[in-house]
Amino acid sequence: MSPATIHPLYNPLISLQPKQGEVFDLAESNVATWIGAGGGRGGAKSRCIQSVMLARRLANPGTLGTIVMRNSDQVRKYHEDAMLRAWPQLNNCYHKGDRKLTLPFASGAPSQIEFNYAETLDDVIRRFRSANYFDIAIDQAEQFTEEELREIKQAVRWPDVPEGTCKLILAFNMGGVGIGFLRKKFHDDEFNEREDPKSFAFVHFFPYDNCEWVRPALQADGLTVEDYYSWPISRRREYCATRSDYGKALVSQDDALVQRDFDGSWDSLEGAFFTRSFDRNSSVRPPEDIKELIKPWWEKWLSQDWARGHYCITYWHAMGEMSPSEVKRYLGWEVRYALKVIVTYREYVAGGEAAPDSGGDRELDEEDIGRKIVELTPESERTQLSDFFLSPDAFGKKNSKNTIAQTEGEILMASDMPYPRAADNDLEGGWGLMSKLMLATKRKGQRGEEVWLISANCVELVAAIPLAMRDPKRLEVILKTDIGVARIEMDSLDSSRYGLKSKLQPGQKPKEVEAEEKLRVLQEAGLDEHSLNIYRIQYSQEARVPDEPARLGRGRATRRT
Repeated sequence: MSPATIHPLYNPLISLQPKQGEVFDLAESNVATWIGAGGGRGGAKSRCIQSVMLARRLANPGTLGTIVMRNSDQVRKYHEDAMLRAWPQLNNCYHKGDRKLTLPFASGAPSQIEFNYAETLDDVIRRFRSANYFDIAIDQAEQFTEEELREIKQAVRWPDVPEGTCKLILAFNMGGVGIGFLRKKFHDDEFNEREDPKSFAFVHFFPYDNCEWVRPALQADGLTVEDYYSWPISRRREYCATRSDYGKALVSQDDALVQRDFDGSWDSLEGAFFTRSFDRNSSVRPPEDIKELIKPWWEKWLSQDWARGHYCITYWHAMGEMSPSEVKRYLGWEVRYALKVIVTYREYVAGGEAAPDSGGDRELDEEDIGRKIVELTPESERTQLSDFFLSPDAFGKKNSKNTIAQTEGEILMASDMPYPRAADNDLEGGWGLMSKLMLATKRKGQRGEEVWLISANCVELVAAIPLAMRDPKRLEVILKTDIGVARIEMDSLDSSRYGLKSKLQPGQKPKEVEAEEKLRVLQEAGLDEHSLNIYRIQYSQEARVPDEPARLGRGRATRRT
């Protein structure tokens, strides 16, 4: 479709795949105002909302639309940059500072497309409560809660247009904090007495709806895209699964993930691990609130899931106590007693495969990662870190003569930061602890239990929690999804589990505690101070993590031989 009224300099050619065309037709009809475009990964849903948004702005001169995602980097990477690559002529009307496209016409007012993000409910209210948009398209809508989606929907309004003209388009994958609400409206047909079922329409997307994955195979077989779309869905599914690298990767996963990511099945949601415990609005807080909440005297520590060929993710955690008045001030909760609060406040992602749908610096080595951790930690904070819990396999893997733990440890110790300790890898205990903390947070501390807050800056962790699937063979643990392929959500969850379980519920008595208990026995037996000092040195050496360097002075270390 090529609109004739736009200025020739900015005239883009918009082509739609069949499922994308169905969404466009729904947007053009004056019936449904909630349009769902959901299903499996890689179905070209993001390109769909870009194309429909652009076509609608060209067909309705002088109107305003917006594309929304959870955070700034996502919307820039997956929509602003993507649209400028797909339609290079739009570079002439892109305003980088304002983050919008202005589409001029031969006469009359221009149309505009804004690029927005909202990390929290407060962001949603601030950006949309008084706004007016002809159309709003939300990508990865499963990351938004029902309350947030309904708030945004109220901004879908435009003066002097017929009822049903303005649209909210929701592109989503199977999983996420909002998937329960999306399922009710687009699959189960559950509506309240004030909702009109005709206001909701759904188009189911699959990876095998996207011809781009199989285009090279079609060309090699002497077939056309038209041939491909003429096949029944079962044949397209088989062709994508066997003749495209992306399809092969998706179907090589565990059955539950194939059901979710390749077949986009609503039934796959039954296995979500944290579905009853995670409440995004309670758990996830704006970075500026987290910064004010954490006090200088709170305990702080690091955790990391080391991986080569996967993602290496590091988290910074803090823990302290908040009085009822502080809880009311910072969290808005009413509690009777002081609360113990754990906060995950910083995230660093490195490594991984160069997949189009994931971030992360590529194939950094442990020296680079160690230096980056130091760089990301403010100098005043470095000496406050008490522990660094590192995935146990990093203590056996070697790069040249040193293990990963040794290499990272020496870099961190040189900046007065802690040497790594092997993390507690108790799967059942770790996942259970995380679920317990989330549930206490969902209850807003009403039972006086420890609560866990996450900064909205920890983008990958926030996105990963709702995607965690229960292992059908071991219901108490999360299904391992990164065997043979890098999956950022699995590495993110593992790193956070290491940090929480190792600090809050260590599976075995720390060696430092054992050393203190031995010394206490000797003291009670009346051993003289000189002998106690000898034992103190001995027990201190035994308590060190294997291969941990002995300190010579502040910020310096040497290796024991």
